[in-house]
Amino acid sequence: MRSIVLSGFRLIARAVRLARHYVIAQVVGNNSSGPGDDTEPSRCLTDSTIQVTANPSKVTYGQPSVVSWSVGLPNGCGAVHVRLNGEAVARSGSRTVSPPRSMTFFVTASETRSGRYAETTRSTLLEVDYPDRVIIDASTSDPIQVLVGALEAPNRIVGGKPIPIIVELCDVDLDLTGCSLVVGSDRSLIASPDCARGPRSFGPRIFVTDTRGLSKPLFVIRGDNILFSGFRLEGPTSGIGSGGDRLERAIKVFPFEAREPIRNIEISNMEIFHWSGAAIDIRDNTVLMERGRLFNTNEGAVRVKNNYIHHNRHDSGNGYGVEVASGAYALIEQNVFDENRHAIAGGSSDGKVDYSGYTARDNLILSEGGLHCSDRWYWALTGWTNSWPRCWRTHQIDMHGTKSTIFLGEKCCGTAGETIIIERNTILYTKGWAIKIRGNPADKAVVDGNVFKHKSGDAIDQNGEPGFGDNISNPIDVRPNNVFGANPLDELASCDFVGDGKQDLFMATGVTWWAKSLYTCQWRYLNTMAERLPQLELVDIDNDGKCDVALRPPNPTVPPRKYSKNGTGPWVPVLIEQ
Repeated sequence: MRSIVLSGFRLIARAVRLARHYVIAQVVGNNSSGPGDDTEPSRCLTDSTIQVTANPSKVTYGQPSVVSWSVGLPNGCGAVHVRLNGEAVARSGSRTVSPPRSMTFFVTASETRSGRYAETTRSTLLEVDYPDRVIIDASTSDPIQVLVGALEAPNRIVGGKPIPIIVELCDVDLDLTGCSLVVGSDRSLIASPDCARGPRSFGPRIFVTDTRGLSKPLFVIRGDNILFSGFRLEGPTSGIGSGGDRLERAIKVFPFEAREPIRNIEISNMEIFHWSGAAIDIRDNTVLMERGRLFNTNEGAVRVKNNYIHHNRHDSGNGYGVEVASGAYALIEQNVFDENRHAIAGGSSDGKVDYSGYTARDNLILSEGGLHCSDRWYWALTGWTNSWPRCWRTHQIDMHGTKSTIFLGEKCCGTAGETIIIERNTILYTKGWAIKIRGNPADKAVVDGNVFKHKSGDAIDQNGEPGFGDNISNPIDVRPNNVFGANPLDELASCDFVGDGKQDLFMATGVTWWAKSLYTCQWRYLNTMAERLPQLELVDIDNDGKCDVALRPPNPTVPPRKYSKNGTGPWVPVLIEQ
């Protein structure tokens, strides 16, 4: 027994010696010639002294610090190698650095003895603070690390309140492959005004090339008071994604656990495309509050506004432009959707008492997209493999239910969300339903003042509870002022709304006005106006070099009396010179 105890103490002592100076031994080869091979740690490492410092240890981004190091070794240890963050360096020295983000500097002494590799390391942290406004442009060194660092940095506190950090992008093309970045409160990631997306500019681009499942969105917005605006987010799937490993999401809104409601998240003036899961995924957090942090009583807490969201496709699920689920609520307005499986999708609830919803207002849904290819097992199970097509066109505006059936599909029935307001949208898609509510809303679904290319009986559909009959106990409130059978693309005009001599197409749908740049080939929202093209004139009323939209007078010999400046302003009187 005494021998066993002594052996235990020897093992402990040996472990302590191995751990001294953070020695990590790793066998990289074995040149042992037989018994007696010395495997004890080398005194060159155990008796070494390593010092590394950063002076100052905290800097503001762009300012320098001096990293100094020294390695003291016993005599006869000339075979020891010294590295600074993996780079071979002398045993002592200093270096002036301006790192793009907070980083740790490691000094490592290593040697290989008797076929065994060992090293000992010391480190120091150099913290980088950021100013309230960070510019990332073509001259920025290591721009991706600057972006990550600025999004992660703590805010300055003034008067007990955090000061927002604004990160501006200009003329950059950033590859964030492999990244998934969490965004806390009081952050803006925007394009600089002169570089932002517009009628003659695509804006800066952030892209990834790696496929991802649901657990790895590119950006996860978890805080409040956040703005994303003016740039492009390009995903890895230009075609139609298939399978659970191609469900990429560009932006996921998923608040932290808290009792306070979310007040201010905006995603605006973006182009978001090639994300086979969803361009924007909005979800509530109900861990602390059973109704979560997003409510139908505060529809503008999360705003998805004036974006071009297109070519987000998946063959048998997902492929969403904007998804609102898990009890969330969002305002989706003035966006252009094209070539998404669903433009707007809804997941009914958090599985308990928090139900989802959205206000979809003043959007333009173009004619393409909607392709759905069912899983092969479904057709095999129903025995319809040979008699039914595997692919068809599904609907564009959606709210799932809480219940499923084998014939109508997953989440096809039951309770379909809470409050769904669909108003003043222009829907040119006709290959499937424009709107489908897959159950009975807990509160209401209202379809009001929209313009459909569909005929009235083909535009809107609803399921109820599972079972025989429709079982609809809370039908969609389809208001009489919806317009069916209209195609605003049949009436287009041209004018220069930018003032650069280039023509833009103009479309008045009956609820909204839109302009299409022939440079970007993208439609953009101008105004919410009911007047159609025969009632309007496109002319530079105020001589600012940009097109205005004037109300055509009944008498063509009389000049216009009212106009909308650049097509974006309210009706104002035309000032007639005396």
